Amino acid sequence: MFQRKHRIVDGILHVFFGLFKSMSTMIGEEAGIMEYVHLRGVEIIQQIQHTFRHHVDLMQFLTRVGDPRYAFLIYFPLAYCFHRSTGTRVLWIACLSEWLNGVLKWILHGERPYWWVNEVRLHDHVVNVPSLEQYSLTCETGPGSPSGHAMVTSAVLYSIGTSFIKHGVKHTGLFIATHFPLQVVAGSITGILLAEVVKHEHTRHLSFRHYVVWSLLLVSGEVLTYTGITFLGLDPLWSLALAKKWCAKSEWVHPDTTPFFAFVRDVSSLLGFGIGVLLRDSRKTSIKLSIGETLMHSGMSLLLTLMVEDIRISSTSAIFYVVGFLKFTAMRIGIFHVIPWLLFRNKAKDI
Repeated sequence: MFQRKHRIVDGILHVFFGLFKSMSTMIGEEAGIMEYVHLRGVEIIQQIQHTFRHHVDLMQFLTRVGDPRYAFLIYFPLAYCFHRSTGTRVLWIACLSEWLNGVLKWILHGERPYWWVNEVRLHDHVVNVPSLEQYSLTCETGPGSPSGHAMVTSAVLYSIGTSFIKHGVKHTGLFIATHFPLQVVAGSITGILLAEVVKHEHTRHLSFRHYVVWSLLLVSGEVLTYTGITFLGLDPLWSLALAKKWCAKSEWVHPDTTPFFAFVRDVSSLLGFGIGVLLRDSRKTSIKLSIGETLMHSGMSLLLTLMVEDIRISSTSAIFYVVGFLKFTAMRIGIFHVIPWLLFRNKAKDI
């Protein structure tokens, strides 16, 4: 009986080590495949940079428009002011897609072209790597896969029925050497699928309690992902070191492009909007606005978000993230509750 068990254990160990050997071979092959894919991607980026070399300002403008932060600063306020249920859905999609993008970045450990071309030249077996131009928007600090520009913006714009900026992002994200082509495609597809999953009816009648619960879930998911990556002996902040190392100018490296700041923006936006819901429900008022009043509300909302966004501190400590949290919380409360109350409080009394 003992010999039989011994043979079974030997068989299991043999299978285990066989699988381990196969996985090691596959990982090595996968690394070679990804290196080939990255090289081809760099060639595509170089061609795009050459083709649009006389339109640098335009390409950078389109890249700014496609920045995920504008989903919170521009697209959400406009969508909410003109159609509240659509705006609520846009906020949820922006938060969920950016959160998911940050988690996937940590897990997938994706390179970015502007540092990969420099790192790969350090290996003797890789030759003829094309050079890439860098710009003021190039030095994103988080991992590259999937593209946050493509994922968040595609999700948001798909949800409000337009595709203009989404198509621009697919080209400009490559032009500034922030993403490989595959990362842009993966981000766009994932964003659109997520937007298709989150429907109007999922977000229309949510209460303050729902916003709190979901905020806690997002924080828990982030902590678990970070802890898991650290437990495996990996550094979640590995990309920040590479960004600082290979960015052409140190002032182009911004801490608000880290996954941590994106998580802060997502959670604070949901909590802020939830507080606005709580305040609205306590007043029990419903106001119908004219076109002129809607334009006034949207204009004041954009003014608020852009002014608050301009409040910046140079510190990269915890204070930076605390200020970011307070900023986006205040924006949501202002758009949802404070501005309508200031502009239309007399009208509410007449209802």
